[in-house]
Amino acid sequence: MNTDDMFTLAVDDQINVRQRLQQLCEWQGEWKKEDNYLAQRVEELSDSQLASQEGAQIGSLRRRLLLRQVRRPLEISPEQVIKITYPVLRQHLVEQFARLLPEERLLWLNNFLFIMTPDVRQLNDKIAKIRSYRSFGQQRNFLLGGESGMGKTTYLDWFTSNYLPVVESDRTRVPVIKIDAPEGNSPKPLFQRIILACGKNYLKKDNEEDLLMKVSLYFQKCGVEVLIVDEVEHIKSYGVRRRLLEVSNMTYGIPIICASCDPHRWTLGDSEVAGRWNDYFRLDLYKNERLQQLLLYINLLLPFTSDSFMLPDSGDPKKSSYVIDNGLVKSIEKWTRGKLRDVMILVVEASKQAIQESRPCLDDKLLERTWKSIQSKPLEENR
Repeated sequence: MNTDDMFTLAVDDQINVRQRLQQLCEWQGEWKKEDNYLAQRVEELSDSQLASQEGAQIGSLRRRLLLRQVRRPLEISPEQVIKITYPVLRQHLVEQFARLLPEERLLWLNNFLFIMTPDVRQLNDKIAKIRSYRSFGQQRNFLLGGESGMGKTTYLDWFTSNYLPVVESDRTRVPVIKIDAPEGNSPKPLFQRIILACGKNYLKKDNEEDLLMKVSLYFQKCGVEVLIVDEVEHIKSYGVRRRLLEVSNMTYGIPIICASCDPHRWTLGDSEVAGRWNDYFRLDLYKNERLQQLLLYINLLLPFTSDSFMLPDSGDPKKSSYVIDNGLVKSIEKWTRGKLRDVMILVVEASKQAIQESRPCLDDKLLERTWKSIQSKPLEENR
């Protein structure tokens, strides 16, 4: 069994919806308690430099904790669907969804904060494999690409949330560090963000070399195993890029994952950087057949008694597949441009409306009305 399987919950004909709802309720309660505590901590901070650094650390932690509401995302294995058959699996869930109250269905939608799609599973397995190389003294950095809205940051935040700092008797262990790449021509902000992600502080008087030495020291003290640099294309300066290469050279085989829309552009013009980050994984847009498969996947999990995205009466328990509504799929592709973020926003918002209106499923008119409503909202409300 993959060691990361403990972080997901397989959807099969044994899954208990009521039990899952209890988990979601507990996770949501724990998240609210932790978030309220951290918000209070921020209110109590002074205006000093160290306090501002602690505030930045807390802000980053609160973003990670948001995904702790779905600590074990649901995962549907294609092999399991073939083995059990889609209609049987869907019927197993529908029978349980039929007994849910509206507020329970709304809570069930928390599952869509993050789902382990087959693409994301491949990425997750890749990271697990790369981490294992370190035990053999090998370092494997890689680039993660995909258009904005394809779930790169959401996955990386979820991954990091599974490896939060652990207080031990002699140290605080920070196995996974994630930062957003800074802009500008000085490497100091890069080093400073890495240090803060370790839960440590830097001094205003620290120069570049001081900060680099602290990064090396704190990585050893904190037991760092993975460094993630998101939005790496923000690093346009040759000097800053070389400094990240130095971090790679000094950190004893710790893999560095650099993510952006087109991260390979970040390596152009520097053969040594390109040689070090020579592995690439990309999350592709959901279009045509890929979008159909995604919507079939989502339909299994929607807490309704009738099927969404399907042609009327297409679901037959005696058949092994459903007939998807290609016209609706094309509309969803046009609206969302195949971006996972927009597909999920559409599905969740339409589902909320369907639950409030006691609808049996998501239909084309509801989805179109919901999309128009989403487009009229400020950007921040749709995130």
